Amino acid sequence: MQAKSGVKKRGGITVGQFFIRFRTIIILIVIMGIFTALNDVFINPINLLNMLKRQSFVFIVGFGMTFVITLAGLDLSVGGVAAITGVGFSMLVKGGLMPIVPALLIMLVVALALGFFNGFVSVKGKIEPFLVTLATMNIFRGLALILSEGRPTPIVVEGFADFFGNGKIGGVFPTPVVFVIVLFAATWFLYKKTKFGFYVRCIGGNQEAARVAGIKVNFIKITAYTLNAFYAFVAGLILAALFNSGNPDLGKDLPLDAISGVILGGTAISGGNGRIWGTFGGCLIIAALSSGMSLLSLPYSYQIVVKGAVIILAMLLDNYLKARSNE
Repeated sequence: MQAKSGVKKRGGITVGQFFIRFRTIIILIVIMGIFTALNDVFINPINLLNMLKRQSFVFIVGFGMTFVITLAGLDLSVGGVAAITGVGFSMLVKGGLMPIVPALLIMLVVALALGFFNGFVSVKGKIEPFLVTLATMNIFRGLALILSEGRPTPIVVEGFADFFGNGKIGGVFPTPVVFVIVLFAATWFLYKKTKFGFYVRCIGGNQEAARVAGIKVNFIKITAYTLNAFYAFVAGLILAALFNSGNPDLGKDLPLDAISGVILGGTAISGGNGRIWGTFGGCLIIAALSSGMSLLSLPYSYQIVVKGAVIILAMLLDNYLKARSNE
């Protein structure tokens, strides 16, 4: 039996639909297979754990970005929020000026305020989120540069680097990987099992219908951007711990890597259809690309070219398969 497109069915779905449904896993397997063939160190469990550790902040921001993109929005400022978090924290604890807990709470409030600002200006000002966060990306990064005078500020607080960056649970699992697992579980529950997640999906699918149904569209949107800033805050702490300093230049690639992971995971850029599991898989693709190319000693300039090419090819394949399955 054949579908209208002439593509044979397997288990009740067409081959095209099969690739659409499992495209993230297929792309990941292909990429991991290629890098393993080129260097078998890639598949070593120790390297895989280090890969997750080094890219943990991308996963975490990707989880928050899923809410924003499901709303048909975008947030380019997360790298700036992460930079301000690291720089601000390092300055608050420098020389014993402030204990670690109050410093963390202050930076959490600052990060949430920055996320709220993004959402509020976009919603109340009726400006496209892309344009708002493009501007705040530069504003936040500029503030981090001003505060730090363009120089990294060492963090010498006992236990900070181990807890957020270089420690291990049971002597095996890096603490950033544990953060990824915990936040993944919390995000999946929030997205799939709560009214907030349901409202996000409804608004992304049809904003006017959601408004007619009584959903507070503006409130949900502002909350989503504020929540996204929380994920950027955690990512900023991990980045600061991994490098043991507050550096205004850290996280420059974070927005694009996180957005790429979300899109590769199957969340529709047009909104309404998000996948937390897909985001996890998409971020794994980004992590595998970064780790594999580093193992091959590929220069950074080439790495970003390859990343961009893979993402474009994945999107072209996705559009082609969707068109074939709908014929």
